[in-house]
Amino acid sequence: MTEKELDRLKKLKEIDNEIYSLGKNYICGIDEAGRGPLAGPVVVAGVILPKESVIEGVNDSKKVSEKKRERVYEEIIKNALSYGVRHYR
Repeated sequence: MTEKELDRLKKLKEIDNEIYSLGKNYICGIDEAGRGPLAGPVVVAGVILPKESVIEGVNDSKKVSEKKRERVYEEIIKNALSYGVRHYR
């Protein structure tokens, strides 16, 4: 993992830790991809990862190549406490 990526993920964890410090036990990360609900098909996903989870490459899906998205998806599913993916047409 590059130092730049590690720094980015640490900043994300700082945000998570602020939420956990408020007494919350779970954070659901969400993302969507597609034309948007008014313009065409869209895929929406949500995932709850363990507090200590750090997955290289987790980012907005539009900022990740298809190949990397597939690798990150597999890692997310392997580590997820819960997840869901829906396709809307």
